Amino acid sequence: MTAQHSGNPIRVTLPKQGGSSGSPATASSRDQHEDEDNFKSEPQAATPSHPDAQRPIDQWLNQYSRYHQNTLNKQIHFICVPLIVISILGLLWSIPVPLQVARWGSWFNVATLTVLLTTIYYTRLAPTLAIGMLILAAVSIFILSHTEQWIGFKSWQVAIPLFTLAWVGQFIGHHIEGKRPAFANDLQFLLIGPLWILADLYRRVGIRY
Repeated sequence: MTAQHSGNPIRVTLPKQGGSSGSPATASSRDQHEDEDNFKSEPQAATPSHPDAQRPIDQWLNQYSRYHQNTLNKQIHFICVPLIVISILGLLWSIPVPLQVARWGSWFNVATLTVLLTTIYYTRLAPTLAIGMLILAAVSIFILSHTEQWIGFKSWQVAIPLFTLAWVGQFIGHHIEGKRPAFANDLQFLLIGPLWILADLYRRVGIRY
């Protein structure tokens, strides 16, 4: 059994019967191991010669879903993933920037740079989802920029407890699921998690992506 490795979801090729060595028990063990760890390979782009091939975004989302089959774990993620995103933005918003950059305005900082880079990444996967993520990020940053004015706390003071509690919830969810987090196999799944939540919302309201 062979598996190609890259920074994308897997596509596993099974050897033909009669042309491989090893017992059925060994093959079964390898199958279980690959199903758990989901080693990565280059996604198959949809082409006329491969009409049934999935788009890369569908492969990413399907791979992420394999780690989130338990209903309670999915509900926990629907709450905790957005909290993690806004808390990370809150921490990044609080990082000081050079005075020359600060003069351009409060929105020119590490948080907005991160949003720009992730939007480029998301656009390559699914432009419609990228637009939704950009809108949500802009709303989050607007809230963070007024946190101190509204509640008297700096954004990082709110972000740290939110980040901690959300990750505790995530690990509780995966304990219930009985599987380790997807990002343990590929850190790109940290970026896919928010897309997975948004894609579910799109499907519910009938938006194509």
